[in-house]
Amino acid sequence: MSDFVSGPRVVVTGIGLVTPFAVGREASWRQLRMGARAARRVELPLVTPPTKESVTRLECFGAPAPLVARASAGDEPITDLALTAAEEAFSDAGLPAGFSTPDRLGCVIGTSKGGLRSASRFLLAARNVMDESSPTEASGELWKRFMPNTPALAVAARLGAQGPVLCPVAACATGLVSLQRGVDLIHEGVCDVVLAGSTDASLTPLVVASFQRLGVLARGSDAATAGRPFDVRRNGFVIGEGAAVLVLESHAHAAARKAKAYAEWLSGGLLADAAGLTHLDTTGAGLTRLIRDVLSRGNIAPDEIDYVNLHGTGTRENDVCETRGLRGALGAAAARPGCSSLKGAIGHLLGAAGSVETACALLALRDGIIPPTVNLEQPDPQCDLDYTPGAARSAELRTALKLSLGFGGHLTAALLGRRDAFAWRPPVRDPLSL
Repeated sequence: MSDFVSGPRVVVTGIGLVTPFAVGREASWRQLRMGARAARRVELPLVTPPTKESVTRLECFGAPAPLVARASAGDEPITDLALTAAEEAFSDAGLPAGFSTPDRLGCVIGTSKGGLRSASRFLLAARNVMDESSPTEASGELWKRFMPNTPALAVAARLGAQGPVLCPVAACATGLVSLQRGVDLIHEGVCDVVLAGSTDASLTPLVVASFQRLGVLARGSDAATAGRPFDVRRNGFVIGEGAAVLVLESHAHAAARKAKAYAEWLSGGLLADAAGLTHLDTTGAGLTRLIRDVLSRGNIAPDEIDYVNLHGTGTRENDVCETRGLRGALGAAAARPGCSSLKGAIGHLLGAAGSVETACALLALRDGIIPPTVNLEQPDPQCDLDYTPGAARSAELRTALKLSLGFGGHLTAALLGRRDAFAWRPPVRDPLSL
């Protein structure tokens, strides 16, 4: 174990949210606290030109996000969502429209797959080139909208960020990885402020069909209750859409302008699970090591964790892996914190899940409210933590642990806390774990 972190302390001073419930932070958080459910039955148009024999629409369960259409985004939802969330976060942080040192303002906006609506139209446009009677669309413009880094570029241009502009891609861990990368830019002294988060709009036939083949999508007769994290009847998740952007800021920079902070980013870390491309090590050993490392570097004891926002997909393997991983890391203290998964309420936002759920963990710290795990009615005996089933509850919250897991073995964890609630203890960092 090395000495204390030499980089600046990092705080969160702004939050922007778009969820399947609403455009906006407070409206989305209100629905989550109430235990509302956003999933419904949706029909997705297929891009294949219709014939008498062809199917033109795909029906599935989903939690689509409301969109704020923007001509500058070129009708690509992931860019619309990112811009909307980023503008709310920037305003929430009280940052000036003309940032005085734009080269010290960074932008890290991840997305797990790029602009899939544009990709579908690109394929159709390429097909139409062979048929002069069919309308075509400029393929070059469609290709640019599809690129995964397009939302990051759009946000940087809109808000004047001239520092690093990055786009992490880490499957369903993308959101939390993006936030950690933003924190790193401040720790490394590259930026004073970073707009960090992720965006995803994957309710497309290609993604739905792919996940159906993998057997990870929730099935049942009712969309609203299909996603059941940690329930013995769980059989998968519902795809949701949305975005979240946080304003990350060095403590010194925030203090100089008298900004209010939601919480401090105490520590975070990444680890790879080599069990398989789409499978997890259900012993949770890798996750246990990661959580222990993150707590150690944050200088927080297991019995000081008040809330855990779980990845909680509602798939058979994930929920058991998380439960065992957390129990292994916290030991006897595992029964203490309130935990919850938001995916029964808003679905699995895939690349945006980590950032949206981290934003909600910050709001939980702010308000002292643990959001519920909806649709958890018959707990799986293998999943034996306090998941806050059914209804939110009030609690004194000083620290929150956020976990995200992704296909390909991506494991991520972050520790957030209100340092004003207890004596300051400098965090430590193990360089071998980063």
